Amino acid sequence: MAFNIGDTLQAMRTYVQDLGLFQTVQIGEPKQPPGQGLHAAIFMDSVSVSMIYAGGETRESHVVTLRVYKDMLAEQTDPLNNLEVEMASAVSTLMSNLLGDTDLESTVMSIDAAGMDGTSMAGSFGYVEISGVMYRIVDIVVPVIVNGSATLAGTGV
Repeated sequence: MAFNIGDTLQAMRTYVQDLGLFQTVQIGEPKQPPGQGLHAAIFMDSVSVSMIYAGGETRESHVVTLRVYKDMLAEQTDPLNNLEVEMASAVSTLMSNLLGDTDLESTVMSIDAAGMDGTSMAGSFGYVEISGVMYRIVDIVVPVIVNGSATLAGTGV
């Protein structure tokens, strides 16, 4: 069986969507401004084999970027919060939930929080422009360990 990268993306999308933090959750980056409120996009960063078991089954590292968006000029949903506090709160809740349910209730073996397979979970803040609208973003790197997504044939293992 080939790498099940699509399954990892779908599992992440379903899990994040079910948290109810975002107006929209999509696979791939938005081509148009997503609108008001918090939004999330999920896209692949890298895929690698980190281990081969007897029989040829693999353990893989699927590194997913989970990007959180908010229009930086939009009115805040809570007037007492500023944009930074609102983004930090959403990201904190999201990362805590991801680490609290490390298999995403799916075929994912684990979130590799500390980077046993090379990449640790991390978030970085920045800005991105989408069709003339400036968004405050947080890119969360989510390394996912997947067992048995691929089987190597003819390895003699």
